[in-house]
Amino acid sequence: MSAAVVDAIDAYLDRRRDELVELCAELVAIDSQIPPHADERAIVAFLADRMEALGLGRGQVVAAVPERPNLVTRVRGSGGGPTLALNGHLDTKPIGEARRLWDSDPLGPELRDGHLYGLGTTDMKGAVAAMVYAAAALVEAGGLAGDLVLAFVADEEAGANYGARFLAPRLEGIDACLVGEPSGWERDWQGLHLVSRGLCCFRIRVRGTQMHSSLSDRMPSVNASLRMADLMVRIRDELRLDHPPHPLGDVAPTVNVGVLVEGGVYFGVVPGSAEFACDLRTLPGMTAEQVRAAIDAWLDERRAADPDLDVEVAYEDGLEWIPAAEIPADHPLVDAAASAAADVLGTSPPLSVFPGTCDAPWFAGAGIPTIPSFGPGVLTCAHGPNERVSVESLHQAARIYAHTAARYCGLPGKEP
Repeated sequence: MSAAVVDAIDAYLDRRRDELVELCAELVAIDSQIPPHADERAIVAFLADRMEALGLGRGQVVAAVPERPNLVTRVRGSGGGPTLALNGHLDTKPIGEARRLWDSDPLGPELRDGHLYGLGTTDMKGAVAAMVYAAAALVEAGGLAGDLVLAFVADEEAGANYGARFLAPRLEGIDACLVGEPSGWERDWQGLHLVSRGLCCFRIRVRGTQMHSSLSDRMPSVNASLRMADLMVRIRDELRLDHPPHPLGDVAPTVNVGVLVEGGVYFGVVPGSAEFACDLRTLPGMTAEQVRAAIDAWLDERRAADPDLDVEVAYEDGLEWIPAAEIPADHPLVDAAASAAADVLGTSPPLSVFPGTCDAPWFAGAGIPTIPSFGPGVLTCAHGPNERVSVESLHQAARIYAHTAARYCGLPGKEP
């Protein structure tokens, strides 16, 4: 890659360091929690205005329903190079019951100790801001041979039905995609993630005997909550999930038990029903049919051991199966991202497996090879109190994205 282009990109981003942090803060201040609001119109309108001011154009809104818009901006190249999409989601998980544990207002971004604090800073409004400024830097430096597409989506945190799942099949002419999910869990830039785990969400529902609790020592009864508690422990210890080994490390599916728990009526009543929810993280090669068969087999074993057990499984609508995704290690985008990281960080992070689930499966399912996670921030502080992103990682991300695009898409008059 031309040294003059590198210098121009880096000089532009150095001049705009404060603007980049300010953009991230402004995105955080726009409430895009889903639930309770499930409405990304305000943040999309703001981004369209900001990108137009930076010379990128307003982009195109693509939406299944008006209140759940996706924003797609294509920065045209001179021709002759492949097209790269940079993807980030604009929604966040809700603040929830962790609000009392925040040291500052989750929607009032605060800069301290070299970090920007606020809801969505790491997951993943920081990456979105970095992608915007990376694109602006590339335009300032003379543009690309191939096109650069900024695909900012709704609804990632609730299954992507209005977001990437809807958008990806409608995108045309995209050769590869990079998702800017936070790629660290203990520190920034911990891995270049070529795999994202899939997701299967389900509820185990138990029925018992609803009756006056004072009679529990005199009349036969089944306490649904007690049966539920037993099953919660057992599914953690007993569910057997076959999975092929993966070359990127000793990774396995995980079963997260009791992410939601419900049951009972009130004091004085033996619980007649109870349920707990699980999210199961899967690996490439696992299928929905295999997972469901494993859950059914486990339930059959529990029923055989306890003939009084009245239990069923219900799969969560929209989250019943999100497949795992993977990009080959020898794909040109992987080489471009690794080389860009070496430029900026001094070394390229190891190839790895992203522990979470993201929008990569929907792009991959549309025939677009996708890096599932390479972005600023650490996943550890996402979905909880005091979410934050380091200011330095924001600047690194903008440079990495710009360098990656220049390497992958090529420069005008040069082969990529």
